[in-house]
Amino acid sequence: MSIRRRQNRLESCPDRRDIQSSAAGVELRREFIRFCQNTTIRGLPRIVKSDSRRIRTLWLVSVLALFVSCLLCLTFLVNQFLEYDVMHPPRVLKDASSPFPSLTICNMRPLSTPGKDLLSQLGWKNPRQFSRSVEGLTRHLYYSNESTKHIYYSFSGSFGLAAFLESLPRNDSLNLGHRLQDFVLDCRAVIRNGSARNQFFCSPDYGPGRADVSAGTFHAFRHASFLNCFTLDIAESLRNDTTLVEMSVYLDNEWGPDNFECVDCYLQDINTQLSGAILTIHDGDTFPDVNHDAVHLKSGSLTEVKIKNVLNVQKRPPYGRCSADTLKSLDLFARRYKYIEGACRQATIQRDIRDTCGCQAAEYPQIGDPDEVRFCTGLPEFLPANACSDGDSDLGVCRAALERAHRFIKCKQAVISKYFKDVVDSCTLPCSFYSYQTERSTSDWPTKSWQLQLLQSSGFGRLRRRKEMAVYDRAIRLAKAGDEMGAYTLLRNVSLLERNLLSIQLIRPNFDLHKVAEKEVLSLTSFLSQVGGLFSIFIGLTMISVVELIDFCIHCYGVCAMRRGRHRDSGNNTAQSEASGTAAGTDLAGTADENLLEELPKPVWEKNDGV
Repeated sequence: MSIRRRQNRLESCPDRRDIQSSAAGVELRREFIRFCQNTTIRGLPRIVKSDSRRIRTLWLVSVLALFVSCLLCLTFLVNQFLEYDVMHPPRVLKDASSPFPSLTICNMRPLSTPGKDLLSQLGWKNPRQFSRSVEGLTRHLYYSNESTKHIYYSFSGSFGLAAFLESLPRNDSLNLGHRLQDFVLDCRAVIRNGSARNQFFCSPDYGPGRADVSAGTFHAFRHASFLNCFTLDIAESLRNDTTLVEMSVYLDNEWGPDNFECVDCYLQDINTQLSGAILTIHDGDTFPDVNHDAVHLKSGSLTEVKIKNVLNVQKRPPYGRCSADTLKSLDLFARRYKYIEGACRQATIQRDIRDTCGCQAAEYPQIGDPDEVRFCTGLPEFLPANACSDGDSDLGVCRAALERAHRFIKCKQAVISKYFKDVVDSCTLPCSFYSYQTERSTSDWPTKSWQLQLLQSSGFGRLRRRKEMAVYDRAIRLAKAGDEMGAYTLLRNVSLLERNLLSIQLIRPNFDLHKVAEKEVLSLTSFLSQVGGLFSIFIGLTMISVVELIDFCIHCYGVCAMRRGRHRDSGNNTAQSEASGTAAGTDLAGTADENLLEELPKPVWEKNDGV
């Protein structure tokens, strides 16, 4: 009977492993309560030490609400940091060194008077006749049939000046436009030399023709709408000290019986119906974006353009798009230009058109050898005066040319459609570059009372040799003979100079440099500072609190390690007890287990709650 009682007692006694697990849990609980009682995290000691359940509940709800609020604010802060926004705070540097910009000028009437005469001598159509010929034949071949009407509309871009220029031989197209010295009559630059101001001619094309008295150089390139455009680059050694560039331009807008019709005007493009010049101001040695950055200059005016130099400093990813691996230069129009993002984008599109379609587009800068690849909408078969017209018996050649051009146009449009965004991934921003803000003012120029003296000056004297200037030459002779009334009567209703002359003054009023550097809205340092502020304000978490958490984790690890050691010792004792098989051993084990349970500490929560 005694043996059975011992067995029943042993079965009713809890397993030693369960007792050890319970002891470890109580120990971990004790460590947690000790941490809460002594931590610097706000609210936790009040929850543990409070004798009133109501007060304890109030503190518990308050602490949880503060924790949730802290997490919400932290979420907003992290999202703001991951947006990588930047701001552009301006900063003005007084009397700082910065380069004078380059300027590009184009005549809005692309064909010169000698160029129009050259077309007649060569027996070629003028631009409007060329467009009428292309439009008439495409309408005849494709417009009447619904299945081919889309071909007619695809040629709508070939009815302008660009298609005419693409159909011309390269050298002849340049000869049709304005020459530099016929277009820019005079150009001078003012260079600062200490407190003095020295005047130079803009390039060796003016004055005595020597480089030592010239401030820079002109170079020309062909534009799809304005034909010959001219860029003035100030010499790099003089850019930081240049204060003024003054340029006088003759537009060659002759209008008379021999030039009654505007042969390069188009009804569908109002920009071709304008007169004057366009000016583009850009960083030195870079390719100008004439289509987007140019400003119009009115004929018969003096335009003062005051510039403000801006140094742009860009951030690298993830905040910005600048890269240290950005190219240094681009080869366009057989000339090396300094890299800018806009020119890189245009060159990338042109290169893609060349590689995909086997042709090049006049709207984009030429890359490589222009003679290697033909133009996409070039139709030289339509160029002769009587070609591809109703009276031409060989329309098969013209139709084949249209079909060839249509294939190129479809391919070109497909390529361009891939670049509908302004950003091309392969064209990164340089990490620093200059841009220029402008202020313009315009006055009428030249006044009538000064026109005769102006035509007798060295810069404008060669205008008197032009055919349309014969009336001014007669007035000068009358004025020199003392017949001022006769000169006045002769010029009273003449406005040729007002329609053709304009002057430009590009002025740097001071040497202030406006520096605009991208700055993170929320940098890593600011982010960590604000995170620390959130934790401190809401829950009082500081670096000391972090050390306390580490200390708590170390104590918990010690309790768990001790539990695993006791578990191994318990396994050894159980094996020995089973091997002996004696009732005494079993009785001792049961007694030891009961003693272990009695040694476990009571939890601190087992206190009487206050009312």
